[in-house]
Amino acid sequence: MWRRRGMAAAKLLFVVILCCQLLQRGAAQTGFTSIDCGSTFKYTDGLGIQWVGDANYVSKGETAAIDIQKAKLGADGVNDRRKLQTLRYFPGPANKHCYDVPFVASQKYLIRLTFLGGNLTSKAGIVDFSVSLGIAYWQNIQVSDPWTPIVREASFIPVQDSSPICFKRGDIGDPFVNSIEIRPLPPLAYQITLNSFIYTNVYRLDCGLKAGSPSIRYPDDPSDRIWAADIKNVSIPAVVNANARLESTITDTFNQPPVAVLRSAWNASTISFQLPMSTFPKSPIDLGFYYISFYFVEIAGTAANDFRVVDVNVDGSKVDGSPITLTSTETLALWSFHIKTAQSADISITPSSNASIPVALLNAVEVYQVQSYNVSLTTSAIGVKTIEALKTELNLNEWQGDPCLAWPYDWLKCSDPLNSGSNTIEITALTLSNFNLSGTIPADISDLVELTELALDHNNFSGRIPDLSTLTKLKHLRLQNNNLSGPIPNFLGSLPLSVLTLDNNQLEGDLPEGLQEKIHSGVLTFSAGNNPHLCFGGNQCSSPAPSAQKQSSDKTDSDKKSSSVGVIVGAVVGGLAVLLLLVFFIYWKFLRKPAQRLVTATGGGERSGSSNSLKPFSWTEVETMTKNFSKVLGKGGYGEVYYGELLTGKKVAVKVNKGNTKHGKQQFLNEVSLLSRVHHRHLVPFVGFCNEGKHEIVIYEYMAQGTLEDHLKGERNTNNGPLDWKTRLDIVLNASKGIEYLHKSCNPPIIHRDIKTANILLNEHLVTKVSDFGISKPTSDENRTRGITTEVKGTFGYLDPEYFRGYRLTEKNDVYSFGVVLLEVITGKPPTTVSFPNSRASNLLEWVQSSIQNGNIRTIVDPTMGSSYDEESVWKVTELALSCLRPNLSDRPDMTCVLQELMEVMEQENHQTTVNVYPSPSNLPPSAFDQYQRVSEAPRVGRNPSRGDSSRRSSQDSIATFSNDNITAR
Repeated sequence: MWRRRGMAAAKLLFVVILCCQLLQRGAAQTGFTSIDCGSTFKYTDGLGIQWVGDANYVSKGETAAIDIQKAKLGADGVNDRRKLQTLRYFPGPANKHCYDVPFVASQKYLIRLTFLGGNLTSKAGIVDFSVSLGIAYWQNIQVSDPWTPIVREASFIPVQDSSPICFKRGDIGDPFVNSIEIRPLPPLAYQITLNSFIYTNVYRLDCGLKAGSPSIRYPDDPSDRIWAADIKNVSIPAVVNANARLESTITDTFNQPPVAVLRSAWNASTISFQLPMSTFPKSPIDLGFYYISFYFVEIAGTAANDFRVVDVNVDGSKVDGSPITLTSTETLALWSFHIKTAQSADISITPSSNASIPVALLNAVEVYQVQSYNVSLTTSAIGVKTIEALKTELNLNEWQGDPCLAWPYDWLKCSDPLNSGSNTIEITALTLSNFNLSGTIPADISDLVELTELALDHNNFSGRIPDLSTLTKLKHLRLQNNNLSGPIPNFLGSLPLSVLTLDNNQLEGDLPEGLQEKIHSGVLTFSAGNNPHLCFGGNQCSSPAPSAQKQSSDKTDSDKKSSSVGVIVGAVVGGLAVLLLLVFFIYWKFLRKPAQRLVTATGGGERSGSSNSLKPFSWTEVETMTKNFSKVLGKGGYGEVYYGELLTGKKVAVKVNKGNTKHGKQQFLNEVSLLSRVHHRHLVPFVGFCNEGKHEIVIYEYMAQGTLEDHLKGERNTNNGPLDWKTRLDIVLNASKGIEYLHKSCNPPIIHRDIKTANILLNEHLVTKVSDFGISKPTSDENRTRGITTEVKGTFGYLDPEYFRGYRLTEKNDVYSFGVVLLEVITGKPPTTVSFPNSRASNLLEWVQSSIQNGNIRTIVDPTMGSSYDEESVWKVTELALSCLRPNLSDRPDMTCVLQELMEVMEQENHQTTVNVYPSPSNLPPSAFDQYQRVSEAPRVGRNPSRGDSSRRSSQDSIATFSNDNITAR
């Protein structure tokens, strides 16, 4: 009987203990948020953690399943398998997507994200994107192995309850995430303040845990920190004391590791190991500092009078506060400190000379990367409200989160607090070019009073231009290629505009006097071609035709008879027309000459906006114009270029593919196809071609001043000697216009692929013409920025290393090549230079970077320019060049940004706003102003801001010309 009662009591005790454990787990889990991204289920995992799907936290993106059998999950696979079986990814078009997760402002949190791309990313190769926490940029995620999970964990304090976790598209692949875990931390955890800091976990090691064992985490650790075995230092001897009664002796430590972690330790005469710090991709908020915590508890069962004393050494130097004395299991020694290092830290823990136990001991280690951000930053309330209204009205709800922080939408530019001196971020540019928008232009735009750029071109907006008179800082307004009507508003004349483009609309009436004054005074670049009812510049305009009036339904009998006769005649004429069309089709398809078919196949024929036809020349005509190829102008990979003259006296350059290879044939067809449909003042004019037999010849206008490369090498000079700085600046400025036109105004966009000084030609007036489209690549608007996989082509020295490594072609590859051109123009040195005076640099970029560290720009300037240049101007172009050569594609400006910077430098050179003279509106600075970031954010080392000599700057009077021609790529 007593045995039965004892068994019943034991069962009751077991139930009580079990309930207590469950209650303890539930209490410990209070505040946990565990989101299984891409899932729709609620469940509890093997650790007792409750998970939910992500439908209540995100509204955009797509979900996908992972073939979890292929994943490399390691020792923690049993617990991680469920949450990694699905993911959510964000294919665009937006560059920014967010999870709205529950936070309490000023509460300290642990945040952990897991990424396993699996079959979604296995075909894409490397996937690159960024993550932000609230208003702070946090991490760049680079996925190279699609089947190995990536875990990122941080401790931080959100500034406000609404602090979304956002993902920004990088250069390759779509952002994705598998799980989001949020755990509240005790207020005094780690005894550090996290205000304005993010502590990103690099390591958390249970030193005595056997390699291959599952990590120790919740419920052993109430905050669900993950304590893993060290798989690199398995040779260090370990000691385990499972009976150590630590739980009754160690209390009130804010960041105490779990007892299960402290019961084991490394135990050796000297404990030496290395902590690599450069584990993560570089972040713009990195301080270079790391926070390290060592945990020591005596668990080796020492005698009563024995004691252990250890010294902590980092990179050979003893840490302040050493040595540390360990007497018994009653003492937990926590040793925390910050270090500044770039690569790694060599750690050694040694017994002190006065210790009675000559052996070192270490139970656990934590390492955090310290990142800083400005907690006071906020986007202006009116800016947020206006953008939200525009997103609703224009159906732009794909874009989520704060419009400016941690990074702006890709159609916005926001103020830089380092430049403005204000923690309130203002929206300074709104760029919605080519967004296929319709309706009227939203009047809410007028609330964005800090705008300096507004681009709404290439959409389907209709109605009148709204009142934007509140935009008193607006400099660039682009409204071309819409269906706007009504007069040009008078308020535009009162705005500080330097660029106004209104081409291809239905605007009417006279030009406001305020605009006419700006044009005549030379402070405004203006274009309004193809507005037939607009009166300016001598244009004989007409009033818009009234709407068709409703015709009377009262027809006379004769009307009806005439109508019947008309039907019969119409049928006869229609039949004849069909017959004629059939005959024409047979001729067009089968009886034309090969050269005529090539014209059509390559998009030739009448050049848009030009009176000259794309002429196919015979071989005999080519021999005649070149006088049997008697004068060679140059030679390239395609073949030789000869001088020629047409019967009209027009001078031409004749490029001949003498090798007649398949590769040359492809270049020939590609070049003829592209040149027949691109027309810009700063692209080389195309005259014709010859495709007779084996002869493949491209004919351009002759450029009397040769190539920019010739001038920089000193092989050709102007009448005034070598090119001076202002001339060089004008040449690269105009070259950037041509390249930007290819990227942003052609349909489809074109990536040149071979930007170099040898392909920048100069006519007799030194007007720039970009040439050689043999390997250029048409692409789509999406692939222009995201990239396409293709074989690497280009010229050594100008090739983007990222293109060479990943075979991904984007417009940023042209930007890189153009950056090399800029350095070549500044220094006079070709990119293949490998030896530099008084320098160990092995290439041009290294030499420039090392040479300007002392703030003296003159050390790199081409000596043939003498001293007649503005140092401030050269500095800005040098910084622009270096920004074009940044390793990461996303960090480089696009060509619109490059063009804008060069225009500003030229304005500085002229000491006034410059208006270029264009023969047609298509040659104005192109329309698409993509996301533009200032390329000179960091202060220049050793620079003296007052060194500019304004007396050397000259003024230049310019006039604007008008044309109703609308030249665009077809």
